[in-house]
Amino acid sequence: MKRFFTYIAALVLSFGLVSCDKIFDSLEGDLTKMAESDLTSSEAGLQKLLAAAYNNIPMGAFANTDHNTLNSTNSHNANYSITTTGFWNYTHVRAVNKLFNQIQQAFDNGAINADTRDAMLGEAHFIRAYYYFGSVRAYGGVPIVEEPLDDKYDGGEDVNALLFPRKTEKETWTYVLDEFEKAATLLPESFGDASYRANKYAAYALEGRAALYAASVAKYWKNAPIEEHYQAVAEDLTRMASTDADAFYKRCIEACEKVINSNNYSLYGAHPASVAEAKQNLQTLFLGRNGSEFIFGKGYDSGLGDATNGFDYNASPNQVHATGQGWQYGRYSVTLNLVDEFDDYGANGGRADGTIKTRNDGKEDDYAINLGQGTQDGFSVDTDYIKYDDPTDPFVNKDARFQAHVIFPGCSFRSTTINIQGGIIQPSGKYTFFQNEKGALNGKVYWTLGGELDTDYSAFYQPDNDNGGNWYNTGFGIAKFLDPAAAKQYTDNPWPDIRYAEVLLNYAEAVAESGQGNVANAKKYLNDVRHRAAFKDDIDLTVDNVLHERRVELAFEGDYARTLHRRREYAFGAANAVRKRALVPVVDLRGDKAKYIFVRTNVWHNDVGKNTNGLYISDYRLYYGSISNWEKNQITKNPIQE
Repeated sequence: MKRFFTYIAALVLSFGLVSCDKIFDSLEGDLTKMAESDLTSSEAGLQKLLAAAYNNIPMGAFANTDHNTLNSTNSHNANYSITTTGFWNYTHVRAVNKLFNQIQQAFDNGAINADTRDAMLGEAHFIRAYYYFGSVRAYGGVPIVEEPLDDKYDGGEDVNALLFPRKTEKETWTYVLDEFEKAATLLPESFGDASYRANKYAAYALEGRAALYAASVAKYWKNAPIEEHYQAVAEDLTRMASTDADAFYKRCIEACEKVINSNNYSLYGAHPASVAEAKQNLQTLFLGRNGSEFIFGKGYDSGLGDATNGFDYNASPNQVHATGQGWQYGRYSVTLNLVDEFDDYGANGGRADGTIKTRNDGKEDDYAINLGQGTQDGFSVDTDYIKYDDPTDPFVNKDARFQAHVIFPGCSFRSTTINIQGGIIQPSGKYTFFQNEKGALNGKVYWTLGGELDTDYSAFYQPDNDNGGNWYNTGFGIAKFLDPAAAKQYTDNPWPDIRYAEVLLNYAEAVAESGQGNVANAKKYLNDVRHRAAFKDDIDLTVDNVLHERRVELAFEGDYARTLHRRREYAFGAANAVRKRALVPVVDLRGDKAKYIFVRTNVWHNDVGKNTNGLYISDYRLYYGSISNWEKNQITKNPIQE
């Protein structure tokens, strides 16, 4: 039987490291080997169908979307591109549409009671809302199909009954929000178990996220306008109006308020007694499912290969990673761009500028280029660099979130001092970058990279060779999601798709952007997030302050790419080119005691000679992805396809 839409694999379904983990603890078995009647004749069978549908949600679990921003980079390159986790798979849409009928049929046959039916219908609405959320953010308006359509086609040549036009972008966003709202009205507050099923407040939390996304696109669409002559723009399939923003902000505020006012959630470790306690809390938060903050996410089997989630292995530093065949490690390099964003603790625990201090003259906007390429433009041994006694000294006052979630030079991780160093200045003044030479002072031997053997250090080894090794290329690595005690071949901690901190920040941003809602509450929620990180002061409710907190609080969780996408803030045009930055620790042996200086530079793969113009995007049309089989399905293609 022919069905609506050619059933293709998802185009931009960025699960990254996709898990085969069971969404519900008791679910096992291969659905393809079971008859539909078996699956719909019991609650357990329906749970298997729901689990399969959940597993197709485009949440981007453990995906490396930050690599396409200025937050981080793969250790072998320096990508920068528009990215958001999308969804285009009408096979999965059909399956969840069919679920509605199967659930009702099971109720009619007495297999489930009314409460179970309503809860499962709520889950089906939630899943369908998330599918279309992935679609609209990546493609604009899409065809909305709410039934399997099998009964609409009689097998003849006329397939017009199966052809659905695209809805406008605004209509599609509204549909997504309405579906989450329907889900919330049907779902219970809790399923009373440890499964990863969406509850009422997961639906409201995702509605808030989606509404903020829609509001941002509406308000900032003209920051990256696409010409009217494209049919998709003329038909409002890939265009939003700024006049619609406030209505979407209002829906965000209302949905977030329902989560907040439920009093079912709170920030984990909300009132730390010290920075050290805040750091410990923030590490623990991501090592398991903490009920107070975790609202919705994805589970993984404990250490089993069928979880197919090697995030810990891939991201762990070279010195302390798991072993296995065909794996790569040290792949997640955190940029200096992001590190500078983490504030310092100032007087009385208040916010102070967190820019890493490298020079006595304060010229932190000067970057040496071409380090290790034969010339060191911008670097001189005579520059008035600050000389530190220990490689950890520049970071001692940094935000607890930095200390918990970023691996930095000289830090202790898994009972090992992580050597991150890229240069040496000999007693004679001769200097070397990235090539591992040794020097001596007071009878002690020092190495360019911090150790003699390639197993002794975790950064800057062979940066000129894209396949040369698995070492950080920025001076920093990721610690978030990694177990600080021991390496794991497979990551078994869950993925927190949305947590309470984001709900608070979503509310604060919507209020700051629109002037609606409770300003005093929004300011409090913004500062609650900061206080959990041991800051003692309060900051004002401004859009810039909220965006700053989003970037550091939600780093590496996919939020920054979504924020740039929805606010149309990727760098466009050579005049706005940006660079990914690195910090190179250098041991200086010119005095009577070894000191450490820190050189600001560009990530090797983004340096002059590699990329003369820096990083930028040239075509606004890229905010909307290419639609597959548009011609066969008789729908309007997107501007990027013209």
